[in-house]
Amino acid sequence: MRKEHDFYPTPFSIVGLMVKEFMNRQNASCQALDIWEPCAGDKRIAEEIESYAVVTKKTYFNVHCTDIQDGQDFFSFGKAPFPNIMTNPPFAYIREFIDHAFEIGVEKMALVSSERLWACKKGREQFERHKPDLFCMMDFREDYLGRGGSPDRALAINIWDSPCADRCEFKILRKPI
Repeated sequence: MRKEHDFYPTPFSIVGLMVKEFMNRQNASCQALDIWEPCAGDKRIAEEIESYAVVTKKTYFNVHCTDIQDGQDFFSFGKAPFPNIMTNPPFAYIREFIDHAFEIGVEKMALVSSERLWACKKGREQFERHKPDLFCMMDFREDYLGRGGSPDRALAINIWDSPCADRCEFKILRKPI
């Protein structure tokens, strides 16, 4: 049985890697960067972004959280309130999420997905429409669903610097120590 609103908090190891990879791709200028976390849940991604800003002394990141549990459904937004997204969307709606994000004006995005997101006909078609600039697989698995026992899910991180890249870089990330 699935949890309400597909609420499965992102493992901290994945959150840290996603924030680091996304932030490393951003311009080193001191211009403020507004990041929208539209599936904020327990706010662990927002908190990691804020921690990253403190540790790296890059205090120009502004994080704005919304969540369906607070009555703010991502799919009800007709225009993106902020141009950059970093999130872990419900996997049951991930394809719709990606399309909707770019339809409403998102410019850059980082999101967690299954490692098999692009491995089917629908995936290939969407990949051609919205090719990420970076696709990162992990050399480890996490107990993403919180069932205990051996890890059940291989996750990936997708990062877009624009709604459709010319090329997609592939990277394998190690588990943080």
